[in-house]
Amino acid sequence: MRSESTTPADRLAGLRDAAAKQADSATAHLQLGTALAKTGAIGEAEREFQRALELEPEMPEALVNLGGVFLARWDFKQCVEVNRRAAERRPTLLHAHYNQGLGHLYLGEAVEMVGCFQRVLELDPRSAGGRYFLAVGLHAVGQLEEARKHLAIAIELGFHPEPEFLRALEKAGNDAVPVLELGENRENELPERTRRT
Repeated sequence: MRSESTTPADRLAGLRDAAAKQADSATAHLQLGTALAKTGAIGEAEREFQRALELEPEMPEALVNLGGVFLARWDFKQCVEVNRRAAERRPTLLHAHYNQGLGHLYLGEAVEMVGCFQRVLELDPRSAGGRYFLAVGLHAVGQLEEARKHLAIAIELGFHPEPEFLRALEKAGNDAVPVLELGENRENELPERTRRT
């Protein structure tokens, strides 16, 4: 029976203990990796996700979480590849498409990004982040009216876009320059699911 006073440190210790006792359980390593990632221990989390994949090589949850580690490390090609594999194994795994779309964003691959976020919205039409990032991708490929439509819905759903994107979309004409620039100092930025362009 779990105590009401269980701290995050106690929970993490329990997950470490479970992974040690169940060394052949991919799920135990996945759970520990997920908890470690939430604490910011990305290197340890990566090792646990890799261990889960050694035990169960095509485990979609481990693949998508490993993809999240690659995204946090700015390794966008690996992020896209691992999340692609996760989406192939479980096409309804929303975060596989979302993370893959963010990887394409940072690689400047607008067409691929649009496809990923369209799939996100097929799975969850109320995904505010999915709507926003689809709008970013649509803007980049010159589909301005569609971009505006999805941006309006994202805002209705509670997403708070960056003013720079709003200005770029407002100024955009039919010959607009794509807005898939990340700035000059990428190594100091950390991508998040809610990162705004």
